[in-house]
Amino acid sequence: MAARGTMKHDTILFISTQKICDNSVLTAIKATGYRVVSTTSTQAMALLFIMHCTAVVLLDRAASENTSFEVAQDLRAMCHDVPIILLSPTLISSLPPHIDACVSTARPLASLTSDVLRALALISDRHQRGLFKQAS
Repeated sequence: MAARGTMKHDTILFISTQKICDNSVLTAIKATGYRVVSTTSTQAMALLFIMHCTAVVLLDRAASENTSFEVAQDLRAMCHDVPIILLSPTLISSLPPHIDACVSTARPLASLTSDVLRALALISDRHQRGLFKQAS
């Protein structure tokens, strides 16, 4: 878990439109050792996002692509420095600017978990370099 040392918080906000208690992706992410807060409600999502100082948002694209993009855009407007990773059955090559990465949920769970952690590490490194450039 190389990403943990570079992130200021250890809470992942998991947003899904599906029934969360049966979500194998959520279970796999929890097994990595991060604290995971999950929700299906838009209002609860906004409150959790604002109050929990999350390390990252995992946005499960179970519904429509446009809905996920709108949720990501709203989250980015509230807090511009929290990474947003889209979990999608298909990879999206051209991501909108308010989404930092896309991870395919079509892969086996072990691969998906390592892909999410790898994306977290890349995003954290990119964010650290950005802070360094601003300080220079």
